[in-house]
Amino acid sequence: MTAPRRQHPSLSDVALALATRRSDPLSKVSLALNAKGDVQIEVDVTDPDPKIAADAASKLFDVLRAKYPRENGAKP
Repeated sequence: MTAPRRQHPSLSDVALALATRRSDPLSKVSLALNAKGDVQIEVDVTDPDPKIAADAASKLFDVLRAKYPRENGAKP
C-alpha cells in the first residue's frame, strides 16, 4: 500500500505567503552599569514605520534617562 502523494505548494503560493506574512515588532531595552557606576541605556524599538519607532524609542529613552541620571551631573 502506498501513501498518497502530498501536494506541495507552488512557487507563487510560497511567494504570496512570504509577501503577506506579518511578524510582530520586537523591542528591547537593556540597562547596565559601567565601571563608573553610570547606567548605560540601550533601547531598540522595531516598527514598520520608522517615525513611530523613533518616537517610541526617544520617549522611552527620555523616561529611563530621567530615572537613571548620570552621577557626574552631565546633562542628557
